[in-house]
Amino acid sequence: MSIHTSHLKFSKLRVSLVCSRGFTLMEMMIVIAIMAISLGLTAPSIRAVTAHNQVAAVNNSILTGLNLARSEAVSRGGSVVICPSQNGNRCNAGQWNTGWIVFDDADGNGSMVAGEVIRRSFRESDVSSAGLSGNVAFQADGTTTLGASTSITICFPESDLAAACRRIQINRFGSLSSKELSG
Repeated sequence: MSIHTSHLKFSKLRVSLVCSRGFTLMEMMIVIAIMAISLGLTAPSIRAVTAHNQVAAVNNSILTGLNLARSEAVSRGGSVVICPSQNGNRCNAGQWNTGWIVFDDADGNGSMVAGEVIRRSFRESDVSSAGLSGNVAFQADGTTTLGASTSITICFPESDLAAACRRIQINRFGSLSSKELSG
């Protein structure tokens, strides 16, 4: 009789193992619903972080270009210009987000002519810029030819992420600052 009982216990164990494999359809649907809700809540914040990072990258590259132009002007003892550029070869009055170039302004006229050396060019990304649309010329003493302080504002173009903006402030003494704008 003990053989028969142990056979029954083994048989019940085997049945319970066979029945408990995998998930039920209801459990799977609940997990998928929770994942969908979680993804729906995190997707907008990921877009906002990406927008802020793109704006910060463009802001930092323009700020780097401005600092390069100023330091080159001081170290070379002559005029160095930074300007918006769409092709990386010549200045175009317009938005800084399309790109910029830094060049030695040998003749001091503030615009690029044949024979002037491009020190650096940079192509930008999918952000928008406003404010200053022309050249910034730095003199040998580090000051600019700007008559007054001016600024360049960089923003993410989508309206729901317009709070992702930064502003670079340039004063006539060549001092630069950057800050995030609150939405």
